[in-house]
Amino acid sequence: MTQAGKTRHYRIEDFLDDLSSDDRLPGSGAAGAIALALAAACAAKAAAITLKHAPDNAPLRVAHENLVSYIDAAMEGSDEDMQGFTRFLRQRSAEAAQSVVRADRKLLELVEQLTRSLEVLNAEVRQSVAGDVVAARALTEAARAIHVENIKEVSSRGL
Repeated sequence: MTQAGKTRHYRIEDFLDDLSSDDRLPGSGAAGAIALALAAACAAKAAAITLKHAPDNAPLRVAHENLVSYIDAAMEGSDEDMQGFTRFLRQRSAEAAQSVVRADRKLLELVEQLTRSLEVLNAEVRQSVAGDVVAARALTEAARAIHVENIKEVSSRGL
């Protein structure tokens, strides 16, 4: 398993092997963050392809730049989630639980930002890449559900 904090250096095969193993990391929070990164990447793909045909579309160019930044932010969120969860498993303290909740809340804010970007993108992209936007929406909603549930679970432990 890769050490917590190294999501960017994970090979996808290794991430999936570790996620499906009996190791505690990565877990659902990291998976939710990766779903969010995939959502941003799908949306960025739709924007990039559309920009090839409409290079002067300024709102779309800004949306594309934001989407690319969301990929990095989601990867960082995966790292924060794994680090926080590792700490929580070791300490089982209220402070450690709050670090997990903070990471999930930060990722939920990123979900909201991506959702707003998808609204802008929806009106701008070419029909031939609309499926990428659909995939981005589905992955964004999956990430939202994961992080909401993680917050509930950690908060319900009453630490």
